[in-house]
Amino acid sequence: MILAMALSVATAWAQQRSAPKKNKVPQAFETVFERSNGLESPTYLEMMDYYRKLVDAYPAVLKLVEVGPADAYYPLHLVLVSPEGSLDADQWAAEGKMPVLINNGIHPGEPDGIDASMMLVRDVAQGHVKLPANVVLAVVPCFNIGGMLQRSPYHRVDQDGPREFGARGNSQNLDLNRDFMKADAAETRSLIRAIEWVNPLVLIDNHVSNGADYQHVMTLLSTQPEKLGGAMGDLLRHQLEPEVYRRMNEMGFPMVPYVNHWGTTPEKGWDAYLEGPRYLSGYGAVRNIYSFVPETHMLKPYAQRVESTYQFIVTMMKYMDANSNRIIEMKSQAEQQWKYQEYYWMNFELDTTVRETFKFKGYEAVIEPALVGNGERLRYDRDSP
Repeated sequence: MILAMALSVATAWAQQRSAPKKNKVPQAFETVFERSNGLESPTYLEMMDYYRKLVDAYPAVLKLVEVGPADAYYPLHLVLVSPEGSLDADQWAAEGKMPVLINNGIHPGEPDGIDASMMLVRDVAQGHVKLPANVVLAVVPCFNIGGMLQRSPYHRVDQDGPREFGARGNSQNLDLNRDFMKADAAETRSLIRAIEWVNPLVLIDNHVSNGADYQHVMTLLSTQPEKLGGAMGDLLRHQLEPEVYRRMNEMGFPMVPYVNHWGTTPEKGWDAYLEGPRYLSGYGAVRNIYSFVPETHMLKPYAQRVESTYQFIVTMMKYMDANSNRIIEMKSQAEQQWKYQEYYWMNFELDTTVRETFKFKGYEAVIEPALVGNGERLRYDRDSP
């Protein structure tokens, strides 16, 4: 009976796993993710071989650049994507381009962005996705190379796919998303130099979230508007964020802010997550970059998580295209403000007097006797959304 129930559940989950339906592509440019129907993610060598073949096939649109060493044997790379204009980031400012830096695999056990970016770069190169004329991309295929090389099905045991993925720590067993102030890792120092070179207007650092269970495929951690301050902060809070949430809802991926709750259930509320400059997104805010951390939900099928990550990047590009003048103007104002400011705020505290209410699609929480011991356990009932 137990075995039959387990097989039934496994079959139900398998039926939900279907790779995103993309445009027909030549077999040579199908990703591991697509060939496996959304069940697998590439190894590091498979990923880099894929990008090299793409760059060779589309040299007018793509460029693969080595940006510096990593703690692993292999160096850190960027894929530059510019269908119209220069493939040299030194020229982008003069051409009036708005660079977007997409970082993948800072935690390689969370590979959604790795697969989403491979498909997106290909789709842009082949013309299936139109990159706005004033937007260029700088994609980090995988930041934590050492972690990606340590593949296993067991690094995140509750995660619903892919079949194998990387480890959280890098070759020194450092958590790279805590390294941007101390910069102990060689790849951190290389990425900092790349950020200075690319000078991105927007930073997207792709992740996968764990913890509570809920219906949302993706939650979003945006850097706090207060840290950007002034015009940039106002634009983020009142225009950019609401519009991105609206567009993602239209794409079938309604979002809520990153679920950051401890010791209780989400519907009772939670604090906004303060990501200081040791995190990549917090470091981006220090440099006047609109920084976002899409956090897909680890209990959702892998294909859904990859698709939502793909759509988030596309949504961000569309917003930038429609609001380019205002985004650039706000960043210019912020840079002038900080340049002549006498004091710089670092010690932020939570303001509990300010609250925001939003629609949260969760599951009913059930407290029930634990199967082991005499205590109780929290369970989210998927039959009671």
